[in-house]
Amino acid sequence: MEVGHVRSGSGSDVGRRREKNEDSYLEDEDRRLFVVADGMGGHPSGEVASREAVAALDRALSNGALDAADRMKALTDALVAAHEAVVATATTEPEKRGMGTTAVVVHLDEDDGTMTCAHIGDSRAYVLAVDRFVRVTEDHVWGGQGGRSLTQAIGSSKEVEPEAAEVDLNAGDKILLCTDGLTDMLDDREIRDILAKDADAQTLCDELIASALDHGGVDNITCIVIEV
Repeated sequence: MEVGHVRSGSGSDVGRRREKNEDSYLEDEDRRLFVVADGMGGHPSGEVASREAVAALDRALSNGALDAADRMKALTDALVAAHEAVVATATTEPEKRGMGTTAVVVHLDEDDGTMTCAHIGDSRAYVLAVDRFVRVTEDHVWGGQGGRSLTQAIGSSKEVEPEAAEVDLNAGDKILLCTDGLTDMLDDREIRDILAKDADAQTLCDELIASALDHGGVDNITCIVIEV
């Protein structure tokens, strides 16, 4: 299946308990490139880390990088480059030392209908198809309900090891990228039920955010919904 121009919707909300929004995202329908990043709460300059990571990913995946034969390597290399960029800023600006961010990046190949995804941290990617709802990413965390910690994050880990995956798409599939401000408030079934509605991508994105707010909205909430 060829993937030409896609339709997407995006949104970000500070939530009900945070004073500032430390999330950042990139929505580039023309390049079929999408990124969501969640600056680490409780760390200095989380919003700077997420913004710099998104900008670094955008740079690293420009100038033909997305045309590489090994797109999973292209995306994981870009995440490593984003990590190095955030570390470099923190090194030269001591007040930002320790800042970090998660990131999930998705690219849709125009010719073969493949979605390539790579991530660091606990921001997620999902695919809703006619017969399945799949979480493409696995959270880089340890611990349970009593308290979770990231096992790696852009900027604040000594080294990062991004994970990548490829998913074959079909016409009508929907893709969701989101921060844990959404997934901590809604379980996978609730997310699936909203995505399955007959509505455009922006309407679905708005409803996901509104539902997370209704469930407490304890963190910043950011998501991108993509229709194939």
